Formats: sequence, C-alpha cells, structure tokens
Amino acid sequence: MRVSSSVSSRSAERGVAVIMAMLTVALIAALAAAIVAAYGFAVDSVSGRHDLDQARWLARGAIDWARNVLAEDKRRTAPVDHFGEAWATKIPPTPVEEGEVGGEIEDLSGLFNLNLLVNTDGTPNDFGSKAFVQLLQILGETSNRAQVLAANLSHWIDSAAESADAYNPAIPENGTQPPNAPLITVDELNQVPGFDGDLVERLRPFVTAVGPGSRLNLNTAGPEVISAELTAQSQLSSTNAPVVTVDQARQIVAQRNIAYFKDLTDVSKIAGMSQITPDTTRFAVGSQYFLASGHAKFGSATTNMQVLLDRGAPDNNSQNWPTIVWQRIL
Repeated sequence: MRVSSSVSSRSAERGVAVIMAMLTVALIAALAAAIVAAYGFAVDSVSGRHDLDQARWLARGAIDWARNVLAEDKRRTAPVDHFGEAWATKIPPTPVEEGEVGGEIEDLSGLFNLNLLVNTDGTPNDFGSKAFVQLLQILGETSNRAQVLAANLSHWIDSAAESADAYNPAIPENGTQPPNAPLITVDELNQVPGFDGDLVERLRPFVTAVGPGSRLNLNTAGPEVISAELTAQSQLSSTNAPVVTVDQARQIVAQRNIAYFKDLTDVSKIAGMSQITPDTTRFAVGSQYFLASGHAKFGSATTNMQVLLDRGAPDNNSQNWPTIVWQRIL
C-alpha cells in the first residue's frame, strides 16, 4: 500500500510540473506576442507620423508654388488680374515619389468682403452695409430682413460694444459674445444673430472675409456681387447714378470674358453702361487677396492645407511676394 501511495504521489507531482511548464510556456508566448504587437504598433505609429509629416511638406510645397506664381504674375501684369492668367489654372494631383501633390488658387477679391461693413478703423461703413443689403435681396431676402441682418453684422464686427438688445434677435445671456473685430472666416457668420445655417450656405459662394478696405475686382467678380456693389455706389452718389441690375451685371461679365478690363474706364464703354463709373476706392481690375490650397498624399497619409495670401494692393508694386495672413490644415 505504501508503494502504491508513493507512485501516486510522484505521478501527481509530475502532473503538476507539466501543467506549470505549460503555463510558463503560455505566459512567455503571450508576453512575446504582446512585445511583437507593441513593436509593430510603434513601427506603424512612427511610419504614420513620418508619412503625415511628408504629406504636409508636400502640401506646403504647393503653397510655396502658389506664392511664387502670384509674385511672378504681379511682376508681369500688375495691376490686372483675370481668369486667363496662370494663377487661375488648377493643378490636378501630380504623382511624386511615394505620393502625389496638387493645388489651386482662388481669387477672393472677386467676392463680397463681409468686413466691408466696417472701415479699417472699426467704424461702420455705409457703402458696405448698403451693398450687403442689396446682395441679400438678390439672394431672396426681403428688404426689411436684409437691413436687420446687415445691422446685426455691422454691430458684430464694428469696434463699438453695443448692448445685447441692439441685435435682432437679442443675444441671450449665455450666447456667444461679439468680437467687435473683423471676421476671419465666413463660418463665423453662424454666430451672428439672425444668420442660420441655410442662409450662410446660400451666401458662401458669394462672400469672403478679408481685410476691411479691400476693393472688388471687376475682372473676376460674379454678376450678383457686381450688381450689389455698383448699386450701393449709385445709392450713395450725388449724381443719382442708375441702379445696376443683375442682368446688366451679366453684360459686364460677358464683355470682360471677351476682353478683360485693363482699367475701370472699360466698364463705361460697354453699351448701356455709359453712366456707370466705378469708384477707384471701391473697385479695381486686379486682386489683393487669394486663397491658396495644397492637397498632398504620401504613403498612407493625406493632408489639405489652406493659406490666405495678401499680395498687397493691386496697384502697389513694392511687394510682389504674397504675405501669409493665416493658414490651416484640414
């Protein structure tokens, strides 16, 4: 009996040893798998960051290309800018080693500047307010509604700190407070009382937010914006100049598409436009502000970069290389 008991005891010990050995092997295998997985994640992470960094460098290269194109354009053709120039050509995605890069330049001086509702010193601008009212009406808003919206935007960006009930509707106590400074992007319109998402999207193709005091380029502006701003000029004119309808503005666009305007007097030469003389402080045939976009892909990473460029006034040749106002990565 003692022999049998001894054998059983040794068998049990061998069984426990085998189980412990198996558990040890399993633990080591699990640790090894975790280490390999962590290493693989680290490699992928480093590789991903490397690809993203390279993609951003490529996008920035596209931005530098845009700045160079605009600088060269100003040296050659200032103070005129039109859609037949090199800057207006969109560069499609172009293959490069391990990726691709492309870019485009958009003329913002051909859009209505929302910051036109204030002067450079932050005081209200009557011309800008009237032009914005006209644009809103062209886009389907009633006269009363358009005037309320223009007043709200003017209060929002002028340097005076109006009370909450100066807006219609009034700003709630916990609502976003006005910056009393010019807008930086069109998206900020969503915070202004009275502007809902639908209205902002209807406005987006026609408006921008650049420095106050900028002039509208009649070589690149659309008929809606041309009509709004020329009509505002007429309303402020002591000579009772005629209102410029959208259809008349389309005639201006059609004529400039045949032969771009070399100066503002070319507008007055269009049939039926003899009484229209664009104010040189409000209109131009060249552009100051451009939005450069760079799109790049490298490895597994993609990036999009946008940069607002200020090339200086169209008739100022002292600075050709555009200044970066702001940049953002999308």
